[in-house]
Amino acid sequence: MSVSLVWLNYLVLIICGLINLIGLFGLFLVFFPGLTVTWIGQLIWVIYVGFNKGHADWQFVLTIVIFLINTGLMILGSLLDNILGAKKTREKGVPWWEIVVTWLAMLVGGVVLTPLGGLAVALFSLYLMEYFRLKKDKKQAWEGTKALAFGYGSAAIIRFFLCLVMVGLWIVMVVFL
Repeated sequence: MSVSLVWLNYLVLIICGLINLIGLFGLFLVFFPGLTVTWIGQLIWVIYVGFNKGHADWQFVLTIVIFLINTGLMILGSLLDNILGAKKTREKGVPWWEIVVTWLAMLVGGVVLTPLGGLAVALFSLYLMEYFRLKKDKKQAWEGTKALAFGYGSAAIIRFFLCLVMVGLWIVMVVFL
């Protein structure tokens, strides 16, 4: 292996590692698709190393298996926000149409007011809709809003741990395969 190829390997490894870290720590931002960013860093790596095709058969197969596991974790984690947010909110009796309007408000607010602003807009819009739907019952409106916040918070914690697993499996792939 020539010196330039060794440096290229290190450069790709460093870039992919940084992308993984950006994805992991980006999860602390409300709308940042950290799992997807982490997965993209890993995709770049497995394509660069050709899924370890030049290694032993077990290394090639294990590389594919780990990448498929990480793909599944990324998809699962990406769906969690909507599933847990809606589930907790529905348990408090919030109708589906309000959940959809809240989700749209979060999307628009996230683009216009930053991701944190999008979350604030979502929670505020749900509170207002519940407040008026429930004939100005502040307590019940607050319960639905808390449920949405708890659902999103739970999803964020789970996504962070899923991302840790993804990064850990990638490190196993890089170091041992």
